[in-house]
Amino acid sequence: MSLEFRLIGIERRDPVYIAAMDQAIYEECSEGRSPPTLVYHNWDPSITIAKNQLLTDLNLEKCDMLGYKVVRVGSGGKAVVHFPDTEFSYSLFIPSSGKIDITRVYQTYCGKICDALTSLGLPLVRVEKNDIYVGNKKIGGNAQVVKKHATMQHGLILYEKPDAQTMLDFMDPSLYPPHAVNELDEILTGFTSYSQTSQEELLQTMTENLTGNSYTLGSLTPEENERITQLVSEYSVISKGTTHVPLGLCWYPAPAYVQWKGKRNKEAILHAQA
Repeated sequence: MSLEFRLIGIERRDPVYIAAMDQAIYEECSEGRSPPTLVYHNWDPSITIAKNQLLTDLNLEKCDMLGYKVVRVGSGGKAVVHFPDTEFSYSLFIPSSGKIDITRVYQTYCGKICDALTSLGLPLVRVEKNDIYVGNKKIGGNAQVVKKHATMQHGLILYEKPDAQTMLDFMDPSLYPPHAVNELDEILTGFTSYSQTSQEELLQTMTENLTGNSYTLGSLTPEENERITQLVSEYSVISKGTTHVPLGLCWYPAPAYVQWKGKRNKEAILHAQA
């Protein structure tokens, strides 16, 4: 079944407003009052943390010093540093009439993004779970929120390669060893490392692929605008978080998290074999 998408074009927006805007659209889409929607965001300087991530994962003093606003989003994943103009995010709101297969949604829409990047000359673009790679370097990440009648998938594309040291500076210094900056630098890449295509043309190609070229330029509904106003005050308050292990960056998980996850996976395998 093909979907007719509403496209809300890219603007530079406040991070709290973006979080509220995404939730408002998602709620309306879940209730069938808003159509399938694709939104692009260019963020003011900010850092998003996952729904349960510890606030102590961040170097809050550095965030304040450099004017980076912190906001907690409703999806999983890990912290993301948002640099204006050198990257952009997208939010997809997809209705469903049956059980939602999270892995299939990731594969479908991340695959469409890979197709868009490949068509613009990027080599060896691939999806690994919910991340997008060019060869062995990461250019994009994704996360989801799933309700009974809709999925929200949001993700980020690095248009220019970010500075690894700057990203790590926003994290609690105790999370990463000194050599982490070199390892993170090896992981990261950006679209301009492979193509001179403008960000505007990249967005257009992604839009055509994500929507099957079935979309209409639109705007927020009065109901969505009203809900955003309510949600902004909620997102302005940042909870401490409930995760018992530090998660670190989306692009480069904290070593403590990697060790914990490896132990959990090993325990799960042993339990299955018992």
